[in-house]
Amino acid sequence: DLPLHFSSLLVSLRGWGSLLLLLVLVIMLVQWLLEARKWQVMLSPGYPIKLPEAFRMILSGIALSIATPNRMGEFAGRVMHLPSEQRLQGTALTVIGNFAQLIVTCIAGSIALCMEWQDQHLYPAGTGVQAIQTLLLWTTPLTIIFFMLLYFKAGLVFNWILSLRMLGKFRDKLGALATIPNNILLKVLLLSSLRFVFFILQYWLLFKLTNTGIGFRDTFAAISIMLLWLAIVPTFSFLELGLRWEFALLLMGSLTENALGIAVSITAVWLINLMLPAAVGAIGLLSYRSR
Repeated sequence: DLPLHFSSLLVSLRGWGSLLLLLVLVIMLVQWLLEARKWQVMLSPGYPIKLPEAFRMILSGIALSIATPNRMGEFAGRVMHLPSEQRLQGTALTVIGNFAQLIVTCIAGSIALCMEWQDQHLYPAGTGVQAIQTLLLWTTPLTIIFFMLLYFKAGLVFNWILSLRMLGKFRDKLGALATIPNNILLKVLLLSSLRFVFFILQYWLLFKLTNTGIGFRDTFAAISIMLLWLAIVPTFSFLELGLRWEFALLLMGSLTENALGIAVSITAVWLINLMLPAAVGAIGLLSYRSR
């Protein structure tokens, strides 16, 4: 069936599929603009910037993140554009923004696990995988509660950290983090949620483009669980694609015979959302270094 699925994909790309692909590209731009807006909101109390400048910092972060475990290089890419006295605080704000996205991923994954527990619509092969699913079903809600308390009580956490003698010299630079208003934290969390919705929409459009026959409900459930797994497993960006293939085929193999469509969709999202912005960000970094 592989040649049949491949020829079907080519037919889709010639017609209305090109419009779907264009929409996927537009959504990529929108979701990274949402991430830039998050960054702008977090910096606003101490270092107000315009959205285009925030977007440039985000692209630089993506460019430096692709060769580091769990994209840790993102911190350096963002804060290198800040004044030296703002960089330490900017690094901490990046952690908070990523933490907000992790909370949203955990919430969506927990909802998806509950959906799967109710009707067993997805059938991941292997009792080991099912055991992991069951464990996550019961532990993820507790993790979310803990994360939410940690997130909205970040001021108490930073106050405790800054009280440590060894960090006394950073108290002036990081002190503002202890008083981040809850309305800013809530806005960042809502922007993270909106970004996640667009991310799921991308997958659904590509599943339609590749004729997998997978609906929006199953896309939400499977991709949310996959992203929850990826949040747990440490990996490099270049190795992440293989894990995405494995997890996606494991979760959606029972929903369609078009495994090629799943693999193409997963690859397309990875290329469009990560590698394409990373290439643009790398060009920006080269121009930054030449100044």
